[in-house]
Amino acid sequence: MIIDYPLSPKDIDVKKLQPSPEFKNQVWKVMTSIILFIVTYLILVAASVALAVGCFYLGGFVIISRLSFVTLMIGLGLIAVGVSVVVFVIKFIFSVNRSTDESRIEILEGDQPKLFEFIRELTKETKTPFPKKIFLSGDVNACVFYNSSFWSMFLPVRKNLQIGLGLVNTVNLSEFKAIMAHEFGHFSQRSMKLGSFTYNVNQIIYNMLYNNNSYNEFLSSWAKINGYFSFFALVTVKIAGSIQLVLKEMYKIINKSYMSLSREMEFHADAVAASVSGSNNMISALARVEVSASCYSGTLKSADECLKNKKVLSNLYSGQLVVLNRFAIDNQLPVKHGLPEISTSFINSFSNSRVNYKDQWSSHPPLAEREEHLKKLGFYAEADTKAAWCIFDNAEKLQAEMTNNIYKNVASGEEEKLDARGFESYYLKSIEDLSFPEAYNGYYDGRMVDVKDWNIDEVSSEEVHMNFDDLFSRSNSQLQTLITQNERDIALLKEIMAKNIDVRNFDFDGKKYARKDCAEIIENLETENEGLKTKLQALDKQAFAYFCKVTNREKLKAMYSEFKDMNSRSDNFIKKANAVFDILNVFYVGGLTVEEAGRKVSILKDEEEVIKKAFEKLIAERVVDNDSNRELLKGMKAFIDSNYVYFSGESFLNGDLQGLSDIIIAVANYLAEQKYKYYKSLLEYQLSMNKPEIGVENEMMVLN
Repeated sequence: MIIDYPLSPKDIDVKKLQPSPEFKNQVWKVMTSIILFIVTYLILVAASVALAVGCFYLGGFVIISRLSFVTLMIGLGLIAVGVSVVVFVIKFIFSVNRSTDESRIEILEGDQPKLFEFIRELTKETKTPFPKKIFLSGDVNACVFYNSSFWSMFLPVRKNLQIGLGLVNTVNLSEFKAIMAHEFGHFSQRSMKLGSFTYNVNQIIYNMLYNNNSYNEFLSSWAKINGYFSFFALVTVKIAGSIQLVLKEMYKIINKSYMSLSREMEFHADAVAASVSGSNNMISALARVEVSASCYSGTLKSADECLKNKKVLSNLYSGQLVVLNRFAIDNQLPVKHGLPEISTSFINSFSNSRVNYKDQWSSHPPLAEREEHLKKLGFYAEADTKAAWCIFDNAEKLQAEMTNNIYKNVASGEEEKLDARGFESYYLKSIEDLSFPEAYNGYYDGRMVDVKDWNIDEVSSEEVHMNFDDLFSRSNSQLQTLITQNERDIALLKEIMAKNIDVRNFDFDGKKYARKDCAEIIENLETENEGLKTKLQALDKQAFAYFCKVTNREKLKAMYSEFKDMNSRSDNFIKKANAVFDILNVFYVGGLTVEEAGRKVSILKDEEEVIKKAFEKLIAERVVDNDSNRELLKGMKAFIDSNYVYFSGESFLNGDLQGLSDIIIAVANYLAEQKYKYYKSLLEYQLSMNKPEIGVENEMMVLN
């Protein structure tokens, strides 16, 4: 069979494909950590067996020394402690972890002969075994996976290949080859065996630490048999807890070593991919995948909004291209061969953090480091710019099938179908509905003016010192972005200071700092942010005063006053809602006695009355009515007339709790949506009356 298969680089230097010294060093570190775990684990097993033997002897001795009900309970309790500890230590190594995902679809060679032939050629070129099975998923992804158990640490396991159609949809054929070759590069690595070892070791530790429901139920069941047994169950819990403390430390050691190895494995897999597809194509693939994943998420978000309006996309992947093309337009990216050109420098431009550190827990190196490594290899291959779909049979049918598979658990089948053009119209309108006028140069983007403490009359009469262009300059439009980024950096530094991020040293503004310096940098950032916020608030007032000079002053004042009232209404409702959710969170955490639950429900009923009165006020003021949102009004009235119980007997009534939560969220979302729409109309109105070509003084003369 003749298939499209991109050219490979020529004159490959095989020495560049050899594992690096750092790779080999990390392999030894992981091997050492695994050996350390095995030794530690064997010691724990031996200790638990010794404890069990001791408990058997001691329990038997107590029973036969003086036979009575009490000694029988104590003896059996001691024996049960020994058995339970041994079970706790060994039961997890025999569990099998199966990689399950109902959304993915297995394909056979008869279904996709060109794809299978493509994969077969690539496995020959990369000298890797052909996958056991090939699956398709809906997302932007490609990965290898396998079912693992304790024995897969020692026995060979054939890997499966998963290909995401969201990936296929947004790369060219050479980039697709590069990504597949990268996955096969993992197949070829002997360190994959270490991956299997580490994965299973981690599963054992994780199960012992966090996945103990069945074991805890077992302890609880025999603790209820007798008061004596409950004491011994508590003793078992304490012993298991001590074992868990040891294993938590092992978990950290193994994973930190493996994450370092994993990053080296990525570099090696990149090298394998570059050797058969070209460094240039691997670099472009890495950058394109970043954007493709974001656009796929945006497509799903829009699809969810469509579904709420009883509409579904007939093809998610044509929708993904709509979102991708809009992204290219918004970011002024050139489009070639139907896809936007995306560089790693463009991707990196979205990260503006002033704090940089080496994340020891990251499984992948930063994109910039991967690009640098690939460029050093210097493998070049001419790009085959045909769409990756060319090696798939019946591509549109496949896209439709995957779309239906994604919708199967959320759509009823009665929704209106949207084709590519219909979705594009919907998507572009949704962007338009959320976007503020471009003339503001992004000044109002991502925020709403805080008018809570404004005296509207006083602010409207302030002297204006700036014209339109000065107010909405690029530097002023960046103020909110700087504030937001500083807030993120402050949060990041607090995590480093609290040791929640395992980093001792980091860079800030290009200079080296230690963890002990975090407090000082945080203080400086907070001071800087206060200055930025003060400047932005002053500019907001200047902008309002400016527009009061060039528009209908009284109407604009009335609009800002209404916006201030809407803010107050929304904030007050959010406070009431949060009071309810604080109580609901306690219910979902659990651990309450029947008496405690009853007291909490009584408090909840009081808060429920507060919410009902808030609903009545919103209805009386016609904030919500038949014209604005008939369904919401109906739901609010039904809730006002309801008599939720929330708790009956010894259990919570999930229907009542969910009903309360749903209606509160629906009203909160409605108030936020109405506020946003009004804010947008306010910004559009004040701009519509502006004449930027006329200076402020001349404008005042014209108006007078």
